[in-house]
Amino acid sequence: MSGLRIALLLWSCYGWLPQLSAQTFDIEQFEQAFRPRLRVDGRFQPESAFRDTTGQLSMLEGTAVATFPLRSHFKAGLQLDTAARGLKGLLKNSIRLEASQLLGSVRVGARQVQLGFDSIGTRQLYTASAGLMGIKLTRKHRVLFWSANVNASEEDRTIDALVPRFNGVIGKLRVNGLRKQFFYGLAFSYTDGLALPVPFLGGMAPLGGDWTFHYTIPAQVAVGLRPKEGTRFLLGVNADGFRSGMEWQGERVNMNHASLRAFVNVRHRINRTFQMRADVGYAVLQSARFSGTDLRPNRYPAEPALVISAGVNVLFGRSVMQRLLDEVLK
Repeated sequence: MSGLRIALLLWSCYGWLPQLSAQTFDIEQFEQAFRPRLRVDGRFQPESAFRDTTGQLSMLEGTAVATFPLRSHFKAGLQLDTAARGLKGLLKNSIRLEASQLLGSVRVGARQVQLGFDSIGTRQLYTASAGLMGIKLTRKHRVLFWSANVNASEEDRTIDALVPRFNGVIGKLRVNGLRKQFFYGLAFSYTDGLALPVPFLGGMAPLGGDWTFHYTIPAQVAVGLRPKEGTRFLLGVNADGFRSGMEWQGERVNMNHASLRAFVNVRHRINRTFQMRADVGYAVLQSARFSGTDLRPNRYPAEPALVISAGVNVLFGRSVMQRLLDEVLK
């Protein structure tokens, strides 16, 4: 599978986890994805030249995501397991814990893209999505998670011809202590005629001291440092991309942007409610491709570019996922 398709899938399917193609993953972010919250992000990529044609590529974007609970269930009980071997097995197998949560999510975003190919100066691209996500604790104390969304991504000139897009994720998470987790699953995306099923796996493992190793295959690898409680640095490489409808020479086409970037990310927890983050990256490889048009060639590589982003999380209340991590899995 091409790097472009992987990047597009990551952008469309992993947005709730949260937006892995442009952000990073660890257990703290996983817990926050399944928590009532408001997440706001801004991002800027200065101008970079196309290699094979005239014009400049630059982007300015902002997104907001709201997550809210629809149904929650958390129940603990005791039922002796007479077949258990030893006291440890008896205690572990006799605890009956039921935990699940269903949440809704709404996401809106706007992106200004400068191409310089024609008389249209700045392209105004918009995206909106709504969906459901859920978690459930299994008998073996694994977290089953899933997400399903419907999305529209269009330029302001093509909103009257928008095409709905669909994506979903299903997977399992295993937690072995505070700094060691493993997850795996399958992501699926259908975006305007492009169907992409991709398996994924990832996790976090301690490297010694305050260092950890993070991986999400095929999205990202990174090394983390937590110098003090509430602050985290990540240094790594990840795939990034987006797909949006737009007008090109009088017809609707899809613009596909994909990149491979190195990044440094810092997150700081101000208190239990507010968290801030900043990210500086460098798109080592990037290109724009246009589908649904007779233009040849329709793929335009661009020079490397700086990418700067910042955001804030506003957390509301305690989630079932947080209770599982605090009281059961850790």
